[in-house]
Amino acid sequence: ATSPCRRPWGGSCRRMPQLAMAARRLPGNLVLPHGRCLLSAMSDMASHTLEKRSINDLLQLAERPAEFRALQLHETLKVGLARCAVRLGEMPFGFCNSPSIKHVSAAYVHNFRQVVEYEHRKGVAGLMDEEYHELTRNILNQHRGTMLDVAKGVWEFREDLGLLFGDNLELAEVREDLRLIKDVEANLDEFFTERLTLRLLITHVQKLNQWNPLEKPAGKEMVGVVNVNTQPISILSRAFVAARFMCMRDFQAAPDLKVNGVMHDEYILSEISRQQHFPYVHTHLFYIFLELVKNAARASIERAQQDRGDLSQVPSISILVPEEQYTWDRERSVKLADKGTGMSRGTLSKAFCYFFSSVKARPTVAHELSDFDRRVPLAGFGFGLPISRVMARYFCGDIDLNSIPGQGTDVYVYL
Repeated sequence: ATSPCRRPWGGSCRRMPQLAMAARRLPGNLVLPHGRCLLSAMSDMASHTLEKRSINDLLQLAERPAEFRALQLHETLKVGLARCAVRLGEMPFGFCNSPSIKHVSAAYVHNFRQVVEYEHRKGVAGLMDEEYHELTRNILNQHRGTMLDVAKGVWEFREDLGLLFGDNLELAEVREDLRLIKDVEANLDEFFTERLTLRLLITHVQKLNQWNPLEKPAGKEMVGVVNVNTQPISILSRAFVAARFMCMRDFQAAPDLKVNGVMHDEYILSEISRQQHFPYVHTHLFYIFLELVKNAARASIERAQQDRGDLSQVPSISILVPEEQYTWDRERSVKLADKGTGMSRGTLSKAFCYFFSSVKARPTVAHELSDFDRRVPLAGFGFGLPISRVMARYFCGDIDLNSIPGQGTDVYVYL
């Protein structure tokens, strides 16, 4: 049977009522050039499931003809762009009316229109043309700043509610009593998951369709976006170097990183480290590790400031990993432990909340976010951990936290 997400966009409309209502709130010209209502087409596409791609799916796609990959990308774009636009449009409690959220929704509506107009004009035979490749590249580039725009929308939403209920309103505190806040968070998780599918497939197909198998060099590790020989500790070491640079820039001090009791730069040279490998999208892994190491490093520096009043001896960060290749083949896990300030149970329960950040120096009004973002991307407005968990869960992994106040935090990453 044909998968719903691969059905031609012009078929019969099977709209879910709530998706149709959300679609009507979206901006844009209502009629496509060939006569069909844009909102009808969009809500039809949004009613289909957007299938996530596993690592095996991505590797198998590399074995299919370029024309098949282009068609898969095209059908995914129609469903994904529609679902992203509609999902933001159906956000509860007025979240969808935040100016930045409207801006993001409008961009997805525009991209959806571009894709279906291209199909009407050139048909599926035109999916291998350079014009279509340029269109998908532009869509990818246009949404590079979407995460920041949504972060702005979160703060605009918070400001609007603050005008009604007082400036001291903390949405992360009331989420247990106000189900609508949890609904917003669940929708954000789904939105970022669907956005990840779009970006992943666009990049993967672009890389594959530029690669000539006849010219494949021996030992090539990259298959599209998949690194078939991903070495997690090597990626973690790179993430630590980036985090250490930020620490030295901001605090003139940084913790050390040890892996199974050995300094990280020594460990990655060992034979054991080279045996710890598996196929993965290594850019996702770098993002996850960077966010976790930044949090651990900041907590360690704050602990040193509290205990000693200086930063001459910052507690080191410890990594524990299994050292047998057969363990990596069955279940891959990494434990990251710091001896920083730790978190209370109340703080721990909010760690993955989009409306919570433990950083004190954060923007107080939405228009400050652009300047704030130039120093450390997404530091301070609560997106680092929830987005990292979305990425880990995309390939059936997860992130767990445990902490004791004043003693440190343990983070478990399952890949």
